[in-house]
Amino acid sequence: MTDGDPTTERGGPASWWKATAIVTAVLVALTCGVIVWSFMPPVVYFPFFALAASVLLGMGGVWLILSLIGWMKYKTLRLSTIAPVIVLVTGALVTLSAPSHVAFALSKDSLEAVAADCQKSLENQTIGVYRVLQVWPVGNGCRFHIEGGLIDSIGLAYLPDGAPYLGKPRHDGDIGYQEFDGDWYSFVQRF
Repeated sequence: MTDGDPTTERGGPASWWKATAIVTAVLVALTCGVIVWSFMPPVVYFPFFALAASVLLGMGGVWLILSLIGWMKYKTLRLSTIAPVIVLVTGALVTLSAPSHVAFALSKDSLEAVAADCQKSLENQTIGVYRVLQVWPVGNGCRFHIEGGLIDSIGLAYLPDGAPYLGKPRHDGDIGYQEFDGDWYSFVQRF
């Protein structure tokens, strides 16, 4: 290293910059992991998503500063590209509804086993990867109230005879169903 030159002898970035860029990428990956997790229920788990999105916004500011330093001082952006790639992959997964569909695929057999002999239950239980707050018999089917949402109750319903109503809930206490997968529907019950 020469006097006053912050780069290494090979002309690369300083070790503090490399370490900070790597730590930033790891923190962004963890935050994006929380975002992906918040999209696992059929309706986004909003409080966790909002918190993670806020943290990600702050991390974006840190990333911008690091990228500018890397480009202006060290003429490199290689390590700076990791964080935005992670964010883009997260955005693509969420846009394609991959987290909710993977969670459902992992849970479908367990949900179907409970739905086969649907017994009303107000006890919290884990079925597949979902935290189920309530199980309700509904006609010839079964409704699973899953942890998530914000104020409204959300979940999945097995309705072999079809949903009584497709669309958003119309009034307090009403349930609006959306097609999800075959005889399975996601629902929102307005508070």
